[in-house]
Amino acid sequence: MRGTIQFTLRYSAQQMKLHVRLTGAKNLRAMDKNGLSDPYVKLYLIPGASKATKMVSKTIEKTLNPLWNEEFTYYGVTDEDQLNKSLRLLVLDRDRIGSDFLGEVHVPLKNLKNEEEKFYNLCLEHAMLVVKKINFFLLLLLLKF
Repeated sequence: MRGTIQFTLRYSAQQMKLHVRLTGAKNLRAMDKNGLSDPYVKLYLIPGASKATKMVSKTIEKTLNPLWNEEFTYYGVTDEDQLNKSLRLLVLDRDRIGSDFLGEVHVPLKNLKNEEEKFYNLCLEHAMLVVKKINFFLLLLLLKF
């Protein structure tokens, strides 16, 4: 089991915005030697330019059950976006060099009704693309050759 993530979404067609309230996560995998993790979340609207839509939560250190209670707002979300895009929440464990993948969820925005707040408690899934730590020195060495 990879754990669960809790959040609330609200789409406003009139204001052209998607509001995300990231509540917390439960039963995350321990990735550090101390038996805990330092989780944080990256949020993206996909498909699209990932850097343009990326938002990042704060890191909660030394826990498997983080409580973020953070709010994020995407502006300029059109009715077409609401029909064709998804919100991707990627849960990671922060380390000195790189991050470990803990899990992710994808929520199609078409499931949202206008001006209705919807709570989610979803099981984290395996990644489509595995995120791994990169040894910075090995990367520099490879770039030299």
